[in-house]
Amino acid sequence: MHKILFSLLFITACTQQNPAQSNVNAEQLEQMLQKDPAVQLVDLRTPTELQQTGKIEGARVINFNDANFPAQIALLDKEKPVIVYCAAGSRSPRAAQQMAKMGFKKVYDYKGGMNDWKAKGKKTVR
Repeated sequence: MHKILFSLLFITACTQQNPAQSNVNAEQLEQMLQKDPAVQLVDLRTPTELQQTGKIEGARVINFNDANFPAQIALLDKEKPVIVYCAAGSRSPRAAQQMAKMGFKKVYDYKGGMNDWKAKGKKTVR
């Protein structure tokens, strides 16, 4: 019985979201950037997407679809919090997961991405 219980607890723990990853919304993102200047904001979109909408002020652009994405991400400080976002939220969870596996201590995924940001009337820069 104990072996079964231990196995179930182990499986549950292994399938839960990595504690290094969390989701944030637009308001939380803004608060984090205001409170902590060490937060690294990363825009994962393509150059074409950036030309169409601009980016969130202060964001570093690292194209998720670029072949050297892992090398570019590795240049970020793994000890400082990172917030990643894309257009609608399909690339950012994959990037956050990859970064957690690379040893980043805290990675936040802005769910909804630039589409949500623009829908809320938030400011962008070119």
